Amino acid sequence: MPESVLSRLPFTLHNLEAAKLSYEANENLFDSGMQTLSLGYNLLHNLHAQGTASLNRFMTAVGCDPGNVYFRLAEVQQQALERYCGVFKNLFFDNLEQIKHERQAELDFIKLFSEQSCDQDWSISYDDTHVILDLPSLRVIDISQPIDHHIENYTIVFAPRAGHHSNIAERVALYLRDQGLSRMAVVEQKCADDIPLYVDGQRHSEDFHSQVQQYKRVMAHARKITGKPPHLVAICQPGPLLVSSLILNPELGKTLGTAGSPMHTEAEQGFLTDFARLMGAGFIDALMSIFGRPIESNRTGSGREVYDGALQVLGFYYLGMDQHVRNFKRLWVDLKTGKSESAERQKVFYDWYNTVHHFPAGFIRDTFKKIFIGNELIHGKLNIGNKKVDIRDYPGSVPIWALGGNADAIVPPQQATGHMDFIQSVSSSDKLNLTCKGGHMALFRSKKVLQGHYSQIAAFMLERSDMVAKQ
Repeated sequence: MPESVLSRLPFTLHNLEAAKLSYEANENLFDSGMQTLSLGYNLLHNLHAQGTASLNRFMTAVGCDPGNVYFRLAEVQQQALERYCGVFKNLFFDNLEQIKHERQAELDFIKLFSEQSCDQDWSISYDDTHVILDLPSLRVIDISQPIDHHIENYTIVFAPRAGHHSNIAERVALYLRDQGLSRMAVVEQKCADDIPLYVDGQRHSEDFHSQVQQYKRVMAHARKITGKPPHLVAICQPGPLLVSSLILNPELGKTLGTAGSPMHTEAEQGFLTDFARLMGAGFIDALMSIFGRPIESNRTGSGREVYDGALQVLGFYYLGMDQHVRNFKRLWVDLKTGKSESAERQKVFYDWYNTVHHFPAGFIRDTFKKIFIGNELIHGKLNIGNKKVDIRDYPGSVPIWALGGNADAIVPPQQATGHMDFIQSVSSSDKLNLTCKGGHMALFRSKKVLQGHYSQIAAFMLERSDMVAKQ
């Protein structure tokens, strides 16, 4: 079963579970009370109706005229009881139902943070036949439209390894697909628990070098299927690695773009980079000695050292606490006022947000040291195997775009787009540099950002696609 970030806060979790039990007990008592009152109401109504019917039958049996005053009196009395019961129901039962709804809303809010997380997956339907490549730490899932394609290139959206399930990239992938980039695949990052320690009898390291090797296989596989290089899209974390993969293999990309990626971490101050440089390179090693652990024997990745993804998620909570508090307040109000559609969106998001994926130790060390401290891609010092990668060696034949968010607390906008200034090999007409209004999550979830900025990105990519030859 997936782990929840709340499992790392046992005191908070126990308090929430205690509150949930109290709410559930009160709800059961409330339901029992309402059932008792409802039974009494129905009994009174039925007894009076039966009494009136019996009186009518008796008066008819003794020969009374149906227009007799007794019949009229019984009818008036029955009508009066119906009105009384209606008023009673409106004043009493409707209020009780409202109270019950509010208590249920409060219980639903608590359950969101106290119950076991659901298994996370892509919302679009797929099966094993859609998994076109299964690598040690990646799965490539084809979500192409079932149509005759007008372009030959695949678009491959690389999801982040950031402590959550990769389906954060789904909205971007589906939007681009619906704009005409109909050959679409998403790259899913596996939780470290599911990355084998040995592959083909050899010990498998999961670091930057390994990721670039696997990215190359993804790109080459997409090109093999269509005969044309794919469009490459990095959502957040994969940016520096995807650019590195393309620099080392320029024939494997048609265009490349990054959204909210830590590309040039010295271009602008940000909490993560400031904190990393303040603590120094040894901090991640110390952190691993405290919070690192080997994967349990019953998991695929048994024996691999991992970094607890819950710490990453808690860090994201800290960075965006103001926004999260606003979200929780809105969810509370939506639940209580019956705005089910809005509430459900927030519940789905936080069910995803609180579900933890763990990091391979080698990968988190490389990310901390090479990106957030060393900014090595920009300085030309990023070692991938036995090769050094420099952003200035970006291939001039591959158009490039970048997107940042002006309120992004995780990757400030200039960090997300500043690398574009170092790429002189690409003509200005083949570069698209965008900054949107919004924070980090807005880059991947906001309808306004999709329509206002990814529409431009889709057009940029489509204009540079290989079109299917007309018969």
